[in-house]
Amino acid sequence: MFVFELRRALRSPLLWGAAVLCLVLRLVAVWEWLPDLTIDPVSMSGAMLLLAAAGLLSAHLAVARDRRRSVPEALAALPGRAASRTSAAVAAVVAAGTGIAALVMALYLVIRAFMGPVAGRLDPFEAVAGVLAVPFAAALGAVLARWVRWAVAAPLAVFVVGAFTYLDGNQSGYGGWFLPVVLFHGPDWPGRPSGLHVVYLVAAVALMGALALLRHGPRPARVVAAVAAAAVAVPAGAVATARAPGAEVNALRFAAAARPERLPAWVRDHYLAPGSRRCERRGLLTYCAFPGYEPWIPLWAAAAGPVAEALPPWRRDRLPVVRQWAESWATYEDDDAPSVRAFMVWGRGGTGEDHRALLAAGLIDLVTGLRRGNTSGGEGCDARGQARTVVALWLLGQVVPPALPQDRLVQIGGSSYAAGPFPLGVGYGSAEVGYARRLLASPGARARVWAHWDTLMDPRTGIEQALPLLGLRPEATPAPKRPETAAGPVRGRPCG
Repeated sequence: MFVFELRRALRSPLLWGAAVLCLVLRLVAVWEWLPDLTIDPVSMSGAMLLLAAAGLLSAHLAVARDRRRSVPEALAALPGRAASRTSAAVAAVVAAGTGIAALVMALYLVIRAFMGPVAGRLDPFEAVAGVLAVPFAAALGAVLARWVRWAVAAPLAVFVVGAFTYLDGNQSGYGGWFLPVVLFHGPDWPGRPSGLHVVYLVAAVALMGALALLRHGPRPARVVAAVAAAAVAVPAGAVATARAPGAEVNALRFAAAARPERLPAWVRDHYLAPGSRRCERRGLLTYCAFPGYEPWIPLWAAAAGPVAEALPPWRRDRLPVVRQWAESWATYEDDDAPSVRAFMVWGRGGTGEDHRALLAAGLIDLVTGLRRGNTSGGEGCDARGQARTVVALWLLGQVVPPALPQDRLVQIGGSSYAAGPFPLGVGYGSAEVGYARRLLASPGARARVWAHWDTLMDPRTGIEQALPLLGLRPEATPAPKRPETAAGPVRGRPCG
């Protein structure tokens, strides 16, 4: 009977359709991001809720078969009794759901591993917990099929569990670690009680399987199994909920005027201590990454290295360190020493180009002083008409083609964004971009920039005075001088 039910479950288009859907949707969501094993299993566990919902509905349909009109009479001629049919159906859907979920999780992690340099550290319990969410839901569907006569019980359970899971993931505290999945984990958040969660899910599946069989009568084996499973599930879920980072940690992430001693020791040791990062020298710059993120250092070097190499030899002394930035604990960082920030996430394709531009712009800002003390809110200052703006765009062109600034938000993490004008953070126009492009195409441009570096970096040097020094001729339309007020997309005060 189990083999019969297992074949039916494995042929179910509901389970396989949900498996393909959750895998495809998750891959589409992360296609422009490099793999981070710290958060990828958790994120995939959230997508696995689609497969869990399919498992719940499949188990409900299979176990509730006995209660349909005229079905009990037809099944009475079979050798097995109702309890045997229930146990066979529950075991089959749980086994099929677990196998399909394990396949989906494995495929996802393998595909992610081939999507670029892999960073972070894999917690195998997080991946296992995502798989166990499916048998958890299937066992819940079996309980509902035996104990609740409403036809809408299964769809209603899918909605309620999904809603509570989402609310709890936003730190609202509904359900805690008694839910099948705990959503939303950042790469620099405190560790989660993933091992206890696995223990809870296994015990919860056994408990709900025993509860479904208890509908056929309180046999000693069923009662003992239910009590034993509850004795494991309830403490495991309670302890996991107590140990998990809660709303107080979430509040600390956004605290103003915060002190590092208020943070949990785990956060201080892993993200704020002097030796929390591992540093590596590549070319002219030093790159410091958190443990597990060293594979991304070559990507940072590809963004910052060409800018450093384009600087004059005497300007390469005491270049800033490229340090990975713990976004969640930024208010606790000690930034006395100048440094260029590398993010806890890194993109592929167009997103990766944005991140390269932002990292290069951070180094350019420190060596040219364009934004030093000249920001106007979140809009930046107006650097039109300045020679150093052309040089800054020329430096940026060593990494990505210079383009007109855009007032837009660029995602660099779970909740942080870089505001426009993107990418330099200062205002400039088509004249500066045009001269920078001509300078990039000009032979000997690097030698001329080096020879006149101090003059070009003076905020008082305009483009018209810089053109002869750079070996460029004026455009047909004269380059605008630095205006007192700016119009159009540039709204900040002049960069001085």
